[in-house]
Amino acid sequence: MTRGAGQLLAAGFDGTRIPDALAALAEQSGLGGIVLFTRNCPDLETVLSLTAAARRLDPDILVMVDHEGGRVHRLPPPFTRFPPAAAVGRAGEPRLAAAVARAMARELSAAGFDSGISPVLDCRLDPANTVIGDRAFGSAPDAVAALGVAFVEAMLAAGLLPVAKHFPGHGLTSVDSHLALPDTPSTLDDLERGELVPFRAVLAAGCPAVLVAHVRYRALDAELPGSLSRAVVSGLLRGRLGFDGFVLSDDLEMSAVASTWGVAEAARKFLGAGGDLALICRSGDAIEAAVRTIERDLERGALDPTPARRRRRAVNALVDGAGPRPDLAVIGCAEHRALAEEVARRSAERG
Repeated sequence: MTRGAGQLLAAGFDGTRIPDALAALAEQSGLGGIVLFTRNCPDLETVLSLTAAARRLDPDILVMVDHEGGRVHRLPPPFTRFPPAAAVGRAGEPRLAAAVARAMARELSAAGFDSGISPVLDCRLDPANTVIGDRAFGSAPDAVAALGVAFVEAMLAAGLLPVAKHFPGHGLTSVDSHLALPDTPSTLDDLERGELVPFRAVLAAGCPAVLVAHVRYRALDAELPGSLSRAVVSGLLRGRLGFDGFVLSDDLEMSAVASTWGVAEAARKFLGAGGDLALICRSGDAIEAAVRTIERDLERGALDPTPARRRRRAVNALVDGAGPRPDLAVIGCAEHRALAEEVARRSAERG
């Protein structure tokens, strides 16, 4: 099988079966990942069918779902619905954060997923921030760091790939990057005192993957958002923080980047900045355009895929080394439902 531009992309789609065009892309060029959402997952049977079908597309594929708990809960009953990260944060116990991460990881792994693209490590520093809001553990960087480390370590131990997001921090913005490009005046010193604290902590704890935000940090790059910026991806994340792991983009169909650069050009810029896996979560036309654009860069030597492939192998080894997946009986089991109730109760007591 030819390993081409498709290996550098993760794709989403509409409907409850993998589109023929996506299957053809995987056959011709490989496919780096599949990302599922609520629209794809009406029931458990469909989820299991999709994760199995995705795995047949490419031996190295990452099967993912954007699933954090709270309002970012994508999966149908009987999957346990956990409270948002803010409730875990109010409970204030790393033990509970680890228990939630372990339970979520067991359920997702049993259903055939490799990652839930979590945890959120943003600090909620702007009260007007609704796109993050209760998706964050809290506002204090040290507290977010402690809970984030507990979450990441538990997920790794349970065999699910944690993805720390949204680097280097989405918490000081009031603009929703789904709708427009947020700007932040944060300097590097501001980031070091605040939003970088949780990311540094989880990377030191062995977090193997990071997702970069569609936020422009003018002190670092006056033009490009973090997700497309070499100064942020290669300079800050890989250079200053010393991270040589797997880097994902946020969904490149979000208006923050798509409305200015277009999806295909955004994918090209992200990979050129030092990213490894560009996420295009819905449009088949956008995926095809991105493949064509990236293939041209590969053919003319403007993009070297070797580092991304090396990091992909490391992630695949981590997933493959996790051992057998849990039995389906863990999904929505009494233990997990009781845990969700305990988190909600402790959060209410301390709220």
